[in-house]
Amino acid sequence: MSTTRFVLAAFFLLLSLTFLGQGSSCKEDSKRSKANSSNPPANQVHSTANKQQGTAVPEGLWGGAGIRMQVTQQGAEIEYDCAHGTISERLRLDSDGRFRAAGTHLRDRPGPIRLGETRKGQPASYIGTVKGETMTLEVTLTAESENIGSFTLTKGREGRLRKCL
Repeated sequence: MSTTRFVLAAFFLLLSLTFLGQGSSCKEDSKRSKANSSNPPANQVHSTANKQQGTAVPEGLWGGAGIRMQVTQQGAEIEYDCAHGTISERLRLDSDGRFRAAGTHLRDRPGPIRLGETRKGQPASYIGTVKGETMTLEVTLTAESENIGSFTLTKGREGRLRKCL
């Protein structure tokens, strides 16, 4: 029994020394992390605002010309005149009332949906600002840097959609 205890103690001692000797302090890791996340590249979607503690975008219906957005604790479902999109992370505002989130965007097409058809959305960047009951939202396809549009939404409004025919 004492040999087994000795081997286990030696193993845990070596394991502890391995973790302690990783090379940098917590303070250095924190500085490096802040430096890497403060300026995300413009052509990539980083949801740094959502990962920080902050006020969540109020849940419920937001609508405007050509857009309807249902905000939930899990993210948002967005419907446009001829497209729809999703955000699968909680929308959190930074201290200036802004948010940035990654999601998908899928263009709709006229006519019925074919049986067995599966269509995938394209990666999209959703960048917005909330001031009171008003949200401005900028939607961009990330792969092509194609701007889908800028929208102004109001909390509690249904939105005005003209679906594709």
